[in-house]
Amino acid sequence: MTDAPRPQERPLEAARDAAELIAGQVQDLSDLATVHRAFGRLREIADAHPHADGLMRVAVCGATRYLAIGRRIGDIAIVREAHLFLATLSLRDEDDPLPHRALAEASVDLMLAEARQSGFPRALDTYRTVVAISLARGGDPNVACAHAKGAANLVALALEADAPLEADRALADLARLEADQPEILPVRQQRGRGLFNRVAHAARWADTGTEAATASASQPAAVGGLTELAALIEVARRAPVDPDLVDLAAEGLFAFVTGLGTRGEVALARRHYDDLSSLAQLPEAGPPVRRRLADAAFNLITDLCESGETELATLLYGDLSGLSVVHDDDPSICLAHAKASANLVLTHRDRGDHAAANIIADDLRSLVFAHPENLELMEVATFLDLADV
Repeated sequence: MTDAPRPQERPLEAARDAAELIAGQVQDLSDLATVHRAFGRLREIADAHPHADGLMRVAVCGATRYLAIGRRIGDIAIVREAHLFLATLSLRDEDDPLPHRALAEASVDLMLAEARQSGFPRALDTYRTVVAISLARGGDPNVACAHAKGAANLVALALEADAPLEADRALADLARLEADQPEILPVRQQRGRGLFNRVAHAARWADTGTEAATASASQPAAVGGLTELAALIEVARRAPVDPDLVDLAAEGLFAFVTGLGTRGEVALARRHYDDLSSLAQLPEAGPPVRRRLADAAFNLITDLCESGETELATLLYGDLSGLSVVHDDDPSICLAHAKASANLVLTHRDRGDHAAANIIADDLRSLVFAHPENLELMEVATFLDLADV
């Protein structure tokens, strides 16, 4: 049973007291019983005084903090309870955007919680709530951002649940949201996330050898993600260029280079490597993109060596070596350079081309001598018996 406000107590002050009790436990979580009582009291006050000045904002803030507690401890009952209360608040005032924005965000949280607790169908039902709010509140950028976040999450959830049509619908929702409000960067970022989720899923097919059901015998297994990969690159390059989206596109390209190379589809992998190299030339591309380029080069060099295309591997090694020279202060790039050197040395030795092997071995020695403090480089050289030569 909740504590009702005393007659002499003003509703707004009583609601604030309850909301503050909830807020005080968001980080501590030492007294959940107090949290439950405070939320019950807040809800009772809001129900008894639905039109009190200022009370809507306090009620929404208390509900979102209560939901945050439920999300943090993984208690779906709390998340559902907070979501239901926000839905009730949203029905009381169509003109106030605050409860509708909060409900949209809460629906995204509930969608993820339902996916974990009850499975994909319940998550999909909750996503439809987000869509309904978005349609009803067309033009509200905050609601659009919540809708985009939910759609991006749904792509991953749908693919994990083997529901590709729902993933496609969510991607279509993202494309429409961005087209309707192209100036909202968070919507574009969420579209990038959704595209990346689709690309990463397709790249795993390529990596594990699982065939897409719709792919023909002449198509690469990962062909289902190529359209989304191209869209992700386009979104990343669109002005104003967002560094986070460039990083995301680089991750997607790296996944495809690695997956396709592992399958032996090195020509297509090389094409995506060139796309990644082009992306790395953007002014907005930072160290994460360059490191992904170096790792992709190492992986592709390994695949080319295994497929007998040593000449192409050597050409690609020249690109990686140049990247390593320019970014000599980046240990990750240097390590990729060293590991690629080792693979090429071994490949040339196996082919009996000791002259080519010695040239690359000398390059590896120079790299190790330039970084005597880097034990990982030393381990690679020791593996090839080069450390003391």
